[in-house]
Amino acid sequence: MKLTRYREFESFCPQPGVRLFGYESDRFKTIRARIYLLTPIKRKVATEVALLARVLRAGSENHPTRREFARVCEELYGATLGIGVSRFADAQALVCTVDFPADRFLPKNSKELEGALSLLVELLTKPALNEDGSALRADVVEQEKYQLENDLRALEDDKPAWAALQATQRTYAGMPGAIYEHGEIEDLQSISSSALLARHESLIGNARVLAFVTGPVQPLHALRVFANELALPHRRRSILPPAKKLKNVRQVQRKRIKAVTEQTHLVFAWSGGDVYGGPGYEPMLYADALLGGYGMSRLFTVVREEHGLAYAVHSSYHRARGSIFAQAAVDVARADRAQKLIRSEFKRLQSDGFSNEEFEAVRESLIEARRSAFDSQGARVGDMAFQDVLGFKQSPERQLSAIRKVTPAQVRAMLRKLKPHSEFRLG
Repeated sequence: MKLTRYREFESFCPQPGVRLFGYESDRFKTIRARIYLLTPIKRKVATEVALLARVLRAGSENHPTRREFARVCEELYGATLGIGVSRFADAQALVCTVDFPADRFLPKNSKELEGALSLLVELLTKPALNEDGSALRADVVEQEKYQLENDLRALEDDKPAWAALQATQRTYAGMPGAIYEHGEIEDLQSISSSALLARHESLIGNARVLAFVTGPVQPLHALRVFANELALPHRRRSILPPAKKLKNVRQVQRKRIKAVTEQTHLVFAWSGGDVYGGPGYEPMLYADALLGGYGMSRLFTVVREEHGLAYAVHSSYHRARGSIFAQAAVDVARADRAQKLIRSEFKRLQSDGFSNEEFEAVRESLIEARRSAFDSQGARVGDMAFQDVLGFKQSPERQLSAIRKVTPAQVRAMLRKLKPHSEFRLG
């Protein structure tokens, strides 16, 4: 096996559409292995994949119950095993992870790496089937349908999250960005146990695969073991679509859902910025941070602290869309005033700019946040996966350097490019 350097990772590609990554670091006490199965996100498929993740973690061919999984994890010195769904731009990911202690904390020749990777691959590729092998177990599928439906309904009780989801779906209407990666209730009942097995076989055979082993490991040995365990069909695998930016609109779209709530939830979107990997990505980080990304931001200091109009207010950068979203939870009687103030603060930031003190505080916060993120195995792996999906490579050191080099003029120019896109109100 010949490894190649891929950003800070050692990498091996056993077949087209399948890439394995290894990253050695003694800073961590645990080893983490993670597998992503990536496919273009589509509405009904998204619900099937979200349900499939729940069914897979309920049992495998050799360990048919959660209790069996718990037992074998204990035998692997307390390994933790999990599976779920995520998304990177317009790709949905089925994500399977195992964490286990590093060799230096274990008895000699314990071979936990081999055992943990074998268990991870089994969880992902060998589901427990019915007696004739034609479908996933119907009782488990129905049970997990019930649990997923309950979880999706419970979202409506979490008003900030519900408002953000409703605003996102309306802002990105007609785009893949409007699809919720955890599925939709109305799609659940039509999913059969045989259809779910077909979806599993499609993912195993056709999804793009990224697999990682990170921590105190020897990459050559770890990736050799991983490649031997992860025997996948040799088929043509999915080509992931490029991310779709949020386009500017001639007139701001304003939507409202009336509801009896203790607080009114406001969500704003601005379009026209750059995306992750683009030349204006770092200035966009500054623009978001100045508006509402940190405690020194305009929305926090003016809307919340100075005027006392919001219980919570912040902004976030949708880095695959070139957009910035801001969200505030406000007193019902003062919602109109808060809405006007948030609009005016964005306009003031565009027209009047920011002070040198604000800029330097944001620079230090961005650098410290990025450094902290790369102290996490999960953040390194997630960042690498996101870059791979979007089609570029940029090392952590290069990212930090690019953030340091941003000038106030670049940030002001980026702020001027942003246009009001939509406003949403729940309450």
